[in-house]
Amino acid sequence: MNYKKYNDYELIDKVQENDEDSRSILFEKYHPILSNLAKEYYHKFSDYGYDLDDFLQEARISFYKALNSYDEKKNSLFYTFMVLCVRRGLLSFCRNISCVKKNISSRYFVHFDECFVEDEKSDITSFFHDLDFQSICKKAILSLPFDISVVFELKLNGFSYREISILLDIPTSSVEFRCRKARRELKYQLERNA
Repeated sequence: MNYKKYNDYELIDKVQENDEDSRSILFEKYHPILSNLAKEYYHKFSDYGYDLDDFLQEARISFYKALNSYDEKKNSLFYTFMVLCVRRGLLSFCRNISCVKKNISSRYFVHFDECFVEDEKSDITSFFHDLDFQSICKKAILSLPFDISVVFELKLNGFSYREISILLDIPTSSVEFRCRKARRELKYQLERNA
């Protein structure tokens, strides 16, 4: 469809009267801009596990909101208003996904952390029903030096500091130190992979 022969403001008036053809024409016209904006934010926030399609969807939603709320009387170009709305929508989406990542890592770590606080047997198998969490723990174990990973694995299997100390014939203070190192590595892996 040749959108160049249409005036934006006439189309926007029709859109606000629920004309789907006008909405499609405007979307086709501004789609390359929406794609570029979505790609810009995707490249900045691609570590959060979302696809480019998620960012494009958010850009489209913001575009349609801009179409419905644009007011020509406020003396701003539709293009300027639309770009501002899409940028705000994408920024809000990025804030939300970064908060979700923080909440996921803290949700796991706060409960998991309790297992390492006291020197007593603890049942932490309830944290391992989540396959993502299991794989993150495996990565953490593999990234640790052998002497620390052994302590970490024993603690994951419910042994107390004292029992680990006896099994490995090392002081309890060494067990505590190695558990602290393991916890730091796990926290790093959770923040990186969540």
